[in-house]
Amino acid sequence: MRFDVLVLGGGTAGCVLAARLSEEPSRSVCLVEAGPDYGSYADGGWPDDMLDGRQLAFSHAWETDREDRSQLRARIIGGCSAHNACVVLEGAPADYDEWGPGWTYAELEPYLRRAERELRTRRQGIDEISPWHSGFGEVASDDTILNPLNAVGQVRWNAAFAYVDPARGRPNLTIMGDTLADRVLLDGERATGVATSAGELHADQVVLAASSYGSPAILLRSGIGPETGLPVGEWLSDHVGVGAAWEPTDLLQQETALFEAEHPLFMGHITVALRSSSCPEGLRDLFLFPAISPGEGGYEISGAAFAMKPRSRGTVRLNDSDPRTPLAIDHGLLSNPHDAEVLAEGFEALRELAASEPVRRYAATEIRPGPEVSAQQHVLAEARGFFHPVGTCAIGSVVDPSGRVLGYEGLSVADASVMPTIPTANTNLTTAAIAERIAELL
Repeated sequence: MRFDVLVLGGGTAGCVLAARLSEEPSRSVCLVEAGPDYGSYADGGWPDDMLDGRQLAFSHAWETDREDRSQLRARIIGGCSAHNACVVLEGAPADYDEWGPGWTYAELEPYLRRAERELRTRRQGIDEISPWHSGFGEVASDDTILNPLNAVGQVRWNAAFAYVDPARGRPNLTIMGDTLADRVLLDGERATGVATSAGELHADQVVLAASSYGSPAILLRSGIGPETGLPVGEWLSDHVGVGAAWEPTDLLQQETALFEAEHPLFMGHITVALRSSSCPEGLRDLFLFPAISPGEGGYEISGAAFAMKPRSRGTVRLNDSDPRTPLAIDHGLLSNPHDAEVLAEGFEALRELAASEPVRRYAATEIRPGPEVSAQQHVLAEARGFFHPVGTCAIGSVVDPSGRVLGYEGLSVADASVMPTIPTANTNLTTAAIAERIAELL
């Protein structure tokens, strides 16, 4: 089959690209997704866990080669926007300004606003915040963000609902679910299509939107990488963090039950954004996320601290040439000692907030890792990623400022992998904005 444009990967970026590029009726677009496409939201065929935005949902995760929760990503139309915590935050202007011409905050801000609207982002009122989160907000009021949510009621309004559903009726848009992209077909240095589990597809333009793991893997299987002078799969970056859990008090159980009788109880209503002692100007490099979830014997409470401007870098490589084989992902977490120092500082701040009177009335004994474990010990033993991988096909080293793969024609990347540095925020909104802008450039 032949199309004008092939979009490889149906996650957040792929949904944006498919929708925007198919707005031109004369342009045929095919969106290729390795996971299932359950159709439009209105059709009613989506699994309940993927619709419920109150908690994370990992039923549609890719397989990994080891027990590393940091590697989790969604294999479904909508990608990670279909199983995440619905938190819609953008980075600081300084995050984007360091990306170079074409990607400054002033240039990207209109696309951030557009993506925010399309995802039906809503601002929470103070009366919509759970008692557990309100306790943190009370003691850290100046540093507390009421998380904007891409949720309609309690439904996670993922990128497939936001972007693909309005475009499904277009005769020039084809959606191929359960179709695994293997490698780009090349005629010299020109992309001509892609080999997939369903056979070869041909196009004038191939756009990779398969995530910071999947996009470099497709390029590497295509013979595009270090051997051709491009550092594909290098410079992997993710926010790094550690968590804690506490025994909930009877008051927490009682007040939360009353709250949930009238409001949806989201896992993460707020973010506490702080500055470490070494934080650069214009940034907040520590995020604290109090979390709550229903458990077998009542509500369970936890929290996590994340270093949001890590210096450590990792890699994405192939274990073999089979696209079904899990990737060799090494986050390199804490490989730069600076990150461990910042994260330990953040975890100590989390413990201090948990010990304050507004929070202590809801949280009794620390049950993980336990008060006998120091912040430094906990960080070195339990650090994990935040599901925000970026940088493996970075602007300036793998792609140009328009997302075109350096040295190749008809081949672009338009997802989180092009971010040359990680923003100090959850990355879903920024990923959508990147795809909005590159779609316009294409």
